[in-house]
Amino acid sequence: MSRAKDWIGLSRAGLGDAGQRNALLVSLSQGLVAFSMHFVSIFVPFYVFKISPYGTKETLMWIGVILGTSGICTALTSPIWGSLSHRFSAKALYLRSMAAHSIIFFCIAFTTNIHLLFLLKALQGIFGGASTIGLILVSASSTKEKIPANLGMFQSWLTMGQLLGPPLGTFAAAILGYKAAFLSGSALLFITFLFCVLFVTDTPRARHEEKAQPVATSRWSLDSRILIGWFVCFIIQIQLMFLPSVLPTLLDTFGVHGAPALKMAGIVVMCYTAASVFSTYTWGRLVGKFGLFKLLTFLLLMGVLFQSLLAFTTDVLNFTVIRMIQTGFVAAIIPLIIAIFAREQRGGIIGFMNASRFTGNAVGPFLATWLFAFADFQTLCLLIALFTAFAFVGFRTVFRTDPFMARMTKGSDP
Repeated sequence: MSRAKDWIGLSRAGLGDAGQRNALLVSLSQGLVAFSMHFVSIFVPFYVFKISPYGTKETLMWIGVILGTSGICTALTSPIWGSLSHRFSAKALYLRSMAAHSIIFFCIAFTTNIHLLFLLKALQGIFGGASTIGLILVSASSTKEKIPANLGMFQSWLTMGQLLGPPLGTFAAAILGYKAAFLSGSALLFITFLFCVLFVTDTPRARHEEKAQPVATSRWSLDSRILIGWFVCFIIQIQLMFLPSVLPTLLDTFGVHGAPALKMAGIVVMCYTAASVFSTYTWGRLVGKFGLFKLLTFLLLMGVLFQSLLAFTTDVLNFTVIRMIQTGFVAAIIPLIIAIFAREQRGGIIGFMNASRFTGNAVGPFLATWLFAFADFQTLCLLIALFTAFAFVGFRTVFRTDPFMARMTKGSDP
């Protein structure tokens, strides 16, 4: 195993202690998991149309049910996965989640019944706790002062997988066919599983329990922190995920139609996703310089401002630039919020916070398509900006005098 580590350069990479290397390895594995999941995500609706015995309208409804159910199941079970880390090995849970995804993709490759596909996707949602356990492994492997930066690294690798998966997945489906594409996703997940077996190290359950300390003097204070933190992450995830579902229609209003619109959509998504990857990694390393409370306040304000500016863009270039700046500010908010609770090492809360991402993934496209259909893009952008403003006010109200946040300000002892 030492030779294998030398082969990938980890033993001589100058990355610090074993915990820091483990945080990097878990982040890398989560990027591969995200790549595998998004590798198949784009062509799943096309696959549903292929195997559906129903008409266009009914099939569209089935696509919504299949994709929505998977996201809902993941959101509901994410806190449970976090809580299980107190009773069972976090690494074992992480490995079982990846193995389950690999097996389910393998089964989907041979599935031609739409009802069975629905059950498999729901089951996949139930086993969608890999990222929650990954967050716990990263936070438990990190020193207190490294948690915000390492969670930013985790989010960067996850976003990178989300960026690269869809175009390569659609290419594979077009060239190899749906069955081979699903099998490719299954194989990559299995390779990631083996990678984690060999290189990722577990964190003792006792370590989670020893660090779990109360951070507030009242139940109300604790509940308000958790709820506001969840709401902030939920709204930011909506900001990040609302656009792809309405991008074809939006490009049409900009005068870009047909095949050029499809190509332009890919360019726009890749540009702002790349911006979010870079910024997530960067902002997490500025916590020690500016303080977490001030940094989050600034990022939330910028999220309100640039989400509002999106409503007034009139061409593709200006829209893309503003969208890149917007995601560059807001993408780091979620890992920084989770870092507040990750330092307390409570798996259930981390899972609950992570569930906000899955909920935002489901609500964002639904909200965008309905508002765009019955109102317009300006109303959609301004409403999301208003929700972000509410999140900003809630964050400032609850965390301004929070004693735990006070210990994470500039110059304080972590």
